[in-house]
Amino acid sequence: MPYDNKGVFTGCFINGRDGSLTYAYTSVSDLPIHHTLPHVIGSESLSLAKSFDHGRTWVKVAANPILPSEPTDIEVTGWRDPFVAPWPKMSRLLGLDSDNTLFGIISGGIRDVTPTTFIYAIDANDLTKWAYIGPLTRFGLNYRPSRWSGDLGKNWEVSNFITLKDEEDPSVERDFIVMGTEGCLSDAPAPSEAAVGPSRPARGQLWMSGSLQKSSDDQIPGPVDMTYDYGGHLDHGCMYAANSFFDPRSNKQIVWGWLTEEDLCDELRHAQGWSGILSMPRELRIQTMRHVIAASTSVLSSITSIELEADAHGSHTVRTLASQPYQPLIEKLRRGNGVRKSSLKRTRLVKSDHSVHFSSAQVQSTAWELDCMFHVSRGSSKVGVSIAHTEDFSISTTLTFDQLSETFIIDRPAFPVQNSSELISSASESAPHTLFTSRDPASREESIEPLHIRVWRDSSALEVFVNGRTAISTRVYAGDETFGMRFFGGLDEEVDGDGDGDGEVTELLSATIWDGIGVN
Repeated sequence: MPYDNKGVFTGCFINGRDGSLTYAYTSVSDLPIHHTLPHVIGSESLSLAKSFDHGRTWVKVAANPILPSEPTDIEVTGWRDPFVAPWPKMSRLLGLDSDNTLFGIISGGIRDVTPTTFIYAIDANDLTKWAYIGPLTRFGLNYRPSRWSGDLGKNWEVSNFITLKDEEDPSVERDFIVMGTEGCLSDAPAPSEAAVGPSRPARGQLWMSGSLQKSSDDQIPGPVDMTYDYGGHLDHGCMYAANSFFDPRSNKQIVWGWLTEEDLCDELRHAQGWSGILSMPRELRIQTMRHVIAASTSVLSSITSIELEADAHGSHTVRTLASQPYQPLIEKLRRGNGVRKSSLKRTRLVKSDHSVHFSSAQVQSTAWELDCMFHVSRGSSKVGVSIAHTEDFSISTTLTFDQLSETFIIDRPAFPVQNSSELISSASESAPHTLFTSRDPASREESIEPLHIRVWRDSSALEVFVNGRTAISTRVYAGDETFGMRFFGGLDEEVDGDGDGDGEVTELLSATIWDGIGVN
C-alpha cells in the first residue's frame, strides 16, 4: 500500500472487542527518517491490521492509515511506535469512561523543544477512533538529573506507559514510562578524526516514574502533564527498543528488547546476514527497601534513580524499578536436558587468592546461568567474578563492583589479533550501582545489603542483573568457550576489612551455576 510502501515500524497488539487480535503499527511512506533531519509530514502514519485466527493471517483495515500524520500544528522530530493499554488514572484525570477508553502513545519529540510521547484517547469499541490529547512530558532537551538517571535525549522511540503496584503494599502504585532516548550527549571524549572501528549511536534505554497532573504550560498546549519524579536506565548496555505487555498468567508486566549488533563493523554484520537478537523477556516490578540510612558513598538524596520516603525511625523507604528474566523461563531453562548444576558454599575472599572458583569441568558450555551473592566489607574496593575464555584466564570477561566509585563494570576481552578494534568493539560496559545500608528500628543494628549478581549467557549474548535494579546487556564476541570462573574481592590477607577492629571480611555467600541451559 502507498501509506506503508517504505516499511512497517514497531507497534503493539490489542485484544479487540470484535474478537480480533489487532496490531497497531507505524506505516512508513518516506525515507530516510531521523531526528536530526526535517520530518516530512505524513512520512510516518498510524495503521491497523486485524487477525481473527490467533495471528495466523492478517488483514489491513480499510480505513488505513487511521491517523495520516503527526499533529500538523507542531514540528516533530519523530512520530512512531504506538503503544496501547488501559490507563485508569489517566481516565480519571481527564474525566473519561475508563471501561470504554484506551490510551495510545506515539513516541517522538518537538523540534528544538523536548523529547516526548504524544497521547491519544481511543474508543475501546472502535480502535480506529483516536482523539489527540497532547504531549505527555515537557522536560526540555537532554534533561539529565544525574549519572544515576541518564540523558533523556532529543527524541523518544518505543515508549510504554506502565502502572505498577508495590508487591509489599498494594495500596502503593506508581506510573512509569519506559523509552528509548535518541540524541543523548556522550560523557566520553570525542573520538579523534583518525579513530576507526564500530561505535554505538548516542542513545539510551531509560525509564522514569512521574505524577500525572493538569498541564499549566501555555507554550506546549495539552491538558495533561507527567512530571519527572525519579528515573534510570532499564538497561545500561546494548539493549534498545524495549517493548512491554501485561502477562495475565504471571500477573506481571513483561518487557523485552533488541540486543543490538553495533559492536561489529558493517562488513562483519553484513557477512553474518542478520543484526541483533531479542533479549530474555523480563519481569518489571517495584523494588522496595525499608529503614535505609545510607548508600555506599553517595548521599541518598543525590541518587535520582530512587524514591525516598522518610519513615518514623530517622531512616527511609527506598523504591525503584527492578527487573529480572521471566521466572517461568528461568525454571524451564534449568530443566533442560543435560543441565549441570554446581554450587559453592560461603567462603572468605582474599584479593590475592584465586582458589574460590568453578572449574572448567563445571562450566563447559556457552549457555549458562550464574547466581552469586557477596558480603562486601566496608573496606573492600573491588568485588566480582572473572569468566575464563582460556584455561589460564588470559582472555576473560570480568564483572566488577567498585564500591568506592559506586560503579559496576563489565570488562570484555578483545580478539587477540592485530587491529581487532577496527572490526569489533570490546569497550567496557559500566553502570552506576550502590549498596544500601539499613538500620533495624528495634535493635538499631546496621546491615549492608549483599551484592547479588545474576548472569545469563547464550553464545555472544550476556545479560547481567545486579541487585535487581541494575541491568547491563552486552555482547562477548571473543569468548567462544568457557573454562571456568573465579571470584575475587577483599584485601590482601584481609583480617579486618574496614579497619574498625570488628573483623569484618568480604565473603562469597553463595554461588550456583547451571551449565548447558536450554529449552528442549
